[in-house]
Amino acid sequence: MLVSLFLFSFFIHSYRAALPTPLSDVQAKQADDFSGIHAYNEYLTHFIAPHSANTRENGIMRDWLASVTTGLQQEALDKGLKLDVIGHDDSKDIIKQDWYTPNEQWYVESRNVMVRLHGQSDKEGALLVNAHYDSVPTSNGVTDNGMGVVTTIELLRYFIQNPPRHTIIFLLNNFEEGGLLGAKSFIQHPWYASVKLFINLEGAGAGGRAIMFRSSNLNAVKKLAQSNAAFKHASPLGNDMFKAQLLKSDTDYSVFTENGIPGLDIAFYAPRSHYHTPLDNLAHTTPEALQYMGQMALGAVKSIANSDDLLDTSNEQESFIYYDILGRFMFAYSFTVYQYLNFLALLFVPIVAVYMSISRNKDHQSVRSVLKKNALLTLQGLIAAFFAFIIIILFTVLAVFIMVKINPSMSYGDVYGAALYTFVSVFLGLQLSQLLLPKKLKQTLTSTNAAWYGLISFWWILVVCSSIAGFKGIAALYFAVHLLVFNSLACLLHLLLPATKKFRSPLIYFLQTIVPFTLLLELDFLVMDAMRHSTADGTPELAVYILIALPLILIGMHFLPWVFAAGNQRKVTVSATIAFLFLFSICSALQPFNGFWSPNKLLFKQEYNFGDALSTVTIMTATGIKATLKSALPPHEYDTLRCEPFKTFLTSCKYETDLLPKYASNSTLNEFVISEVKKVCDESYCRSSATYSTKNSLMCRVYFDPKENEGPIQHAWINDKEIKVDNISALISYVDKYQQPVEFKVQYPIHSKEPKASLTCFYDEWTQLEIPAFTNLRDNLPGNTVLLIRGQGLATVNYGNITL
Repeated sequence: MLVSLFLFSFFIHSYRAALPTPLSDVQAKQADDFSGIHAYNEYLTHFIAPHSANTRENGIMRDWLASVTTGLQQEALDKGLKLDVIGHDDSKDIIKQDWYTPNEQWYVESRNVMVRLHGQSDKEGALLVNAHYDSVPTSNGVTDNGMGVVTTIELLRYFIQNPPRHTIIFLLNNFEEGGLLGAKSFIQHPWYASVKLFINLEGAGAGGRAIMFRSSNLNAVKKLAQSNAAFKHASPLGNDMFKAQLLKSDTDYSVFTENGIPGLDIAFYAPRSHYHTPLDNLAHTTPEALQYMGQMALGAVKSIANSDDLLDTSNEQESFIYYDILGRFMFAYSFTVYQYLNFLALLFVPIVAVYMSISRNKDHQSVRSVLKKNALLTLQGLIAAFFAFIIIILFTVLAVFIMVKINPSMSYGDVYGAALYTFVSVFLGLQLSQLLLPKKLKQTLTSTNAAWYGLISFWWILVVCSSIAGFKGIAALYFAVHLLVFNSLACLLHLLLPATKKFRSPLIYFLQTIVPFTLLLELDFLVMDAMRHSTADGTPELAVYILIALPLILIGMHFLPWVFAAGNQRKVTVSATIAFLFLFSICSALQPFNGFWSPNKLLFKQEYNFGDALSTVTIMTATGIKATLKSALPPHEYDTLRCEPFKTFLTSCKYETDLLPKYASNSTLNEFVISEVKKVCDESYCRSSATYSTKNSLMCRVYFDPKENEGPIQHAWINDKEIKVDNISALISYVDKYQQPVEFKVQYPIHSKEPKASLTCFYDEWTQLEIPAFTNLRDNLPGNTVLLIRGQGLATVNYGNITL
């Protein structure tokens, strides 16, 4: 049985991971499908350099996208379609953020590229297809989010050739990395008022499959499930993981849903070790992966934009069940239906059990006696099942806790080895639990159907728990009803088929496990792919092991009746112990990091006070940081290294370096220029203003340190944009052009002390040695380690303080 489980697992893994063949333009037109080859060759190949919001490459990318969409506009006009393009958005918005400090106020000049293809119905109401085009500074952004961008462009191209019934807005937004600012800017744009529903295309891995991992509109998900997309991948686990804060990143989905629009979140998710790193490049993705996202997105957009009920979409954020089986079949239904299914299973399984007990009364005992006898057997079996469940959990937690202590991050480097080790722990825990049972109870379990009855009762209780979770909007236990139903059917077959029947046991085992094991293995592989590299972001490794273990524990519970049917429990336990010790010795020696699939991710940030001889570099990760830095840093830098825990599960190290940011290291370059402060007062208030500009940064900050000021700033302006709030900790500007003057102004009571502020700019260009501390460390790191940053500010330069 275990051999069949491993073979079945291999099949599930291989079949679910299959990618579609990418289609050429001609093939796509013939099949009415997405052209992955055209999107890859014509569009994705432009993503060859980092293009974060605070770089010149970002402007080049914006101009290229504007050029492409303008070219498609002409094609649409030639076909008599109405297509609006805003290639250079002139929006200037004030956006509240808590990115660097709480209560920041950002002045953002939009670089969003927007396209609106008017539908044939000429009615108000639009579907929004959104993808951000900026990358982080340390990545070419091919999967995050070049794949989403080129999918969006290819969808635009498709719908120009196949005009939709309803209007579609295609938003290519900028500055998602570092606060979701592009989406926050768009919700203030006039076009946003017409949006009824959105589809967000994202990337948090490097190729592979795209998954719909969040959604808030059942009707839209049903349309995707019923679409002609050949490959569909969806799971409600993403919603639950975000709620539990096990995933440490966010997408534009949150911005739109928080502002009243429901939608779908579709994203790549593995390997997360490449996410935001230099490995997110063309070499680590394929046209097949692009075809996967494209055909699924096309299926959703086509079904929604051509539907009768898009305009009737409500703003309600719905919770519901959705999942796929083997990437080919997708199901979506409401929590109401879910609870009905649970209720029917909870009702009919006991009814059938009572009926079978009475109808199989060959000794002509009273109904009461028969029911009492079977109730006693069920109770004994349930005790055995719960005892097994508890011992399995205790032994598995102990086994993974020891492994986490002996070989931290082993699951990061070899998650399949970690899963195999965990499953053997589960199986050994099952065997030990039954050996520890009283002898009389073991005899009952061996000679009767008590083990089956107890296992089904255990699944019945799990379905009750699933229903309770469902009332709280938790969908992760959607599989529970399938475990109850198929185990009950297997037990029914066990009762009805004569013991002498050929292939009886294989038939029973097949019926018991085919659907439950498919669902549980799919869930486990999803967890392994999505969570294995999340420890570098601060997710505790023990949590990753637990998420891997939960489906495996439920798989292990299926073997409870077969443990007693097989006999020789001591022999099986000895064999399981040997297998456990063998895997323990191997796993404890495995290296957690490698240069291919699982490089260690070090978060880099440099801070420099203008005019100083040294700057400070901060490096952060989960494990292995000191040994890595010792091999990479020169002695004079390593001697200044100091490390401390950060947010419980990460380690933060700082060291001093004389490799200074290029643009800020020479005062004669006049990189940052600020005017004299102008001050005007009346009877009640004073207003102080100044203007600054920078040659090589689009993003600067005026920070009001509460330790240096009497009270909070509550009234300010940036480039004449007024801000009135209870507390302004910082004014951050993001402008469209270099050396563009930024005027800031603050108002404060006339009798208060003059406010003090620090002036900081952020720098993210490094490919021409602009940040030598970054490139020097990158070049000296071992091959199994990569540098990255989240958001903006590889180098932060403090230009000094000002009294206003």
